[in-house]
Amino acid sequence: MSNHRSQRTTANKSNLLTGALTFGALTFYASFAFAQAAPTVTIGCVLPLSGGSASVGSQTKVGAEIAVDQINREGGIKSMGGAKLNVVFGDSQSKADIGVTETERLVTRENVAALCGAFNSAVTFPATEVAERYKTPWVVVGAVKDEITERNFKYVFRINNKANYDAREQVDAIDLLSKETGKKPKTLGVIYEGTDWGRSHAANIKKFASERGYSVVLDEAAPPNQVDFSNQLLKVRSTKPEALIVAFYTPDHLILSRQLMEQRLDVPFGIHSVGGGTEDPAFYKAVPPRAVGYYFVQEDFQIDITEVTKDPMILEADKRSKEVLGYPMSAYTAQGLSGVYVIKDALERAGSADRTKLRDALAATDIKSGPALATGYQQIKFDEQGQNTHAHGAISQNIEGKRRTVWPAENRAPGVKPSWPVPTWSERPNS
Repeated sequence: MSNHRSQRTTANKSNLLTGALTFGALTFYASFAFAQAAPTVTIGCVLPLSGGSASVGSQTKVGAEIAVDQINREGGIKSMGGAKLNVVFGDSQSKADIGVTETERLVTRENVAALCGAFNSAVTFPATEVAERYKTPWVVVGAVKDEITERNFKYVFRINNKANYDAREQVDAIDLLSKETGKKPKTLGVIYEGTDWGRSHAANIKKFASERGYSVVLDEAAPPNQVDFSNQLLKVRSTKPEALIVAFYTPDHLILSRQLMEQRLDVPFGIHSVGGGTEDPAFYKAVPPRAVGYYFVQEDFQIDITEVTKDPMILEADKRSKEVLGYPMSAYTAQGLSGVYVIKDALERAGSADRTKLRDALAATDIKSGPALATGYQQIKFDEQGQNTHAHGAISQNIEGKRRTVWPAENRAPGVKPSWPVPTWSERPNS
């Protein structure tokens, strides 16, 4: 009896072991199959995460991270079996040579499927040359230098404006408001920071103004980091432009805005700023609200998009931006979000992380809805040079203490009425 019991016990142990091994093997193969079916796709983003543009880079990084979290939560890249996205970052420090080095690291060591960045044109221009050489798709966010998408590159795509788009839009907005009201300025003034960005913007403004019949009566460059704009404002008083176009970064724009308020300098058709300091959330925390009353601001983002969109991912991104950064989604957060969603769209259509296939999918991009349009565009579609020809900024006006989009007209929220011409200082409340 004991011998039979021993045989049965041995047999049972053998069966249990076989079952355990079978279960383990099945679990292993199931896990292996799942891993094969749902790989991770790594993308890279080169941004200024330290140095002078660190605030901008950090906001863009948050937008990219929010997009990755949303995409993974919603099932990843479905055409690739639910592949999860992973984003790794390179810090350019706003320096061209470091941006180039970081780009090469992301391509060769991190083996990224695609890249995005790099905000600074001076970094993006040479860094995209590296991406082109390695045949790695790059989705440009932020950088506006015209030549970035004028080199016949095949792997570089820009979702946002070129530099001359910004200037054209400011003149377009003046034209639109003039047509809507029948009241049109005849003269323009331009004051700007005296580096490449400010000078190129002024040149584009003068070009478009000449084509549209406006006379530029003031063309004044100012050196960076001024502590007093009295000389420039004296020239504004003497030349009396009916609309004043300005281009300055945050510190200079703070001083300029305060002095405009202190001197109660009236410009009948308003101050028109092209991004720079006036699209930085920190600017509005540091300047008195009265100093920016009725300001027109052109930027690569629709500042009141959460009032006109019903897209749940854009609304969630705005909420998460407040949690992480302490303020709503900015132009930079929106661009980071958009860049990742453009890559996600291409991955879905390519069904592969192969760089050549992904490049071909990006070239065929035609997005008309969804969180890729968080910046306020109606469409993203690239021309043969990789430029989104549907890119546009949005121009807001500070009306009764709140920035409201006034151009393009189709981006206006219901009930928004531009103030044109703007009230004089004596007509404004609490003046």
